[in-house]
Amino acid sequence: MQKTEYVVRGTIRTMGPHGVVEALHVRGSQIAAVGDAGLADELISRGVPVIDVPRDGAALPAFVDPHVHLTQYAVATARGVDCRVPRCTGIADVTDALRDRARETPEGEWVIGYGNLFFDQKLAERRFPTRSELDAVSTRHPIVIHCGGHVSILNTAALRAARVERFLQAGMGLWGSPVVGVDNDGNPSGYVAEVDGHLPIPAPSREETTAWVRERYAADYLANGVVTVGEMLESDAQLGALEGLAADESAACRVALYAIAPGFRPVDEAFDWVAGFTGSPGRLWAQGVKMFVDGGYSARNAASLQPYSPDHSPRPGYRGRLNKSRDELLHAFGLAAERDIQVALHTNGTRAQAEVLKALSAFPHRIDVRVEHLGNVLEDVADIDAWKATGVVPVLQPGFLSNFIGDYLPMLFPGHGVNGRVPLRTILDAAVAPAFSSDVAVGGDIDATNPWHTIWSAVARRSFWDVEVEPTEAISVEEALRAHTLDAARALGASDRLGSLEAGKEADLVIVGRDPVHSSTDGIAATETLAVHRAGVEVFTAGKAGE
Repeated sequence: MQKTEYVVRGTIRTMGPHGVVEALHVRGSQIAAVGDAGLADELISRGVPVIDVPRDGAALPAFVDPHVHLTQYAVATARGVDCRVPRCTGIADVTDALRDRARETPEGEWVIGYGNLFFDQKLAERRFPTRSELDAVSTRHPIVIHCGGHVSILNTAALRAARVERFLQAGMGLWGSPVVGVDNDGNPSGYVAEVDGHLPIPAPSREETTAWVRERYAADYLANGVVTVGEMLESDAQLGALEGLAADESAACRVALYAIAPGFRPVDEAFDWVAGFTGSPGRLWAQGVKMFVDGGYSARNAASLQPYSPDHSPRPGYRGRLNKSRDELLHAFGLAAERDIQVALHTNGTRAQAEVLKALSAFPHRIDVRVEHLGNVLEDVADIDAWKATGVVPVLQPGFLSNFIGDYLPMLFPGHGVNGRVPLRTILDAAVAPAFSSDVAVGGDIDATNPWHTIWSAVARRSFWDVEVEPTEAISVEEALRAHTLDAARALGASDRLGSLEAGKEADLVIVGRDPVHSSTDGIAATETLAVHRAGVEVFTAGKAGE
């Protein structure tokens, strides 16, 4: 359905200064006005078409997901075997699924599987499949199981193809410091971390990638009310696919790009690229540069102020690894200030977060900085003062409560990991407005792309194994909605035109069958999307997807 002018009538949660209104006037691609029922009556009397929100439903701003790995996720799910728990509950299920794929794959070609983050803790055996177990699947195919973007498990053929011995010495991976597990004889065990980008898996064609990205975007994002995403860009091949997507008006996407340094370009070149990229106005633009200050918890590479448990670390007193020195951070800040470009800094661990905040405090200019994962773990409430003093935007992932933080942070940090897990109530009460994102990549849990799952996580606070996690840190549905709309748009530097329903902003909105504010807690994640509009055009209608 496409209209040049219409009015939406019913319960409308604007996420802006007008709060809840009863009428939304759309003209062209933008919102012309919001108001009470009288505005709707006046417009209807003039012959303006009306869209009625269901009696128990609501209209909301379309969601913004400011941190995704859409292209990586789309490619992995299109050509990989889904081994995630609970689809596979034990190692035999995993190897059976991979064996089925190997039977239909020509010898010498890769067999790719993907599991969840902390796959080793979610499988019944509480361990990863071994190199020998994957060799029992096939010795004639290189086999890899990606386990959440940081960790992968390889069979012998894959270890040889990847030449993993080159990573046995300290060095830099694409997302963190590389790790190669070894057995008692010093030979690679099959476990690797932060080296996925170096695996010699043939890249799909641009046409294949574009088709897969479009399919996943439509099914997993747009159908759930997400219109705008912040994509973490790793390669020119990914860029080509996204340019193809942006050129297709029917794809109905808005994509802000973050050039990963050094994965996409070396640091200096990444800033130059962002400054010079033209893209497609309103549909595809370069927003910033992303850098990894540490790695992931699943790889035990997150740089923490506290030591890891001896059972989950390579040596006593181990606290993870910092990828960036103070000088490297200050150099990047200088480039950002010179070019007026946003920086997004990956900081899983509390030590990485502290290092970023100290470097920003030492930098003489105020710059636009997002700190990814800041607030997912908070050791000291007083640390929030440094967030406010430096003006950083914390981009959190409440879905990580069920993905791993709820159950496995206490395992990694006994005595410390039971407190400060995504403490949203504390953060909001300190007058900080965080942005919510999914950070979906290969290995995200089932439904992680759905913003209603993220909002449910912020409200319900349940772990993967359905344990309540620090319930006093729960927030309201309204607060969670704002974090995934207006404040998420702010993280992309786009809150002047996206994220709320206000006059002059883009008419990006979603209509749902039940107002989530009046849903039961368990009902939040099941919220049904009836229609999605981008720039005033209905781009998704329930029951018509794919027509």
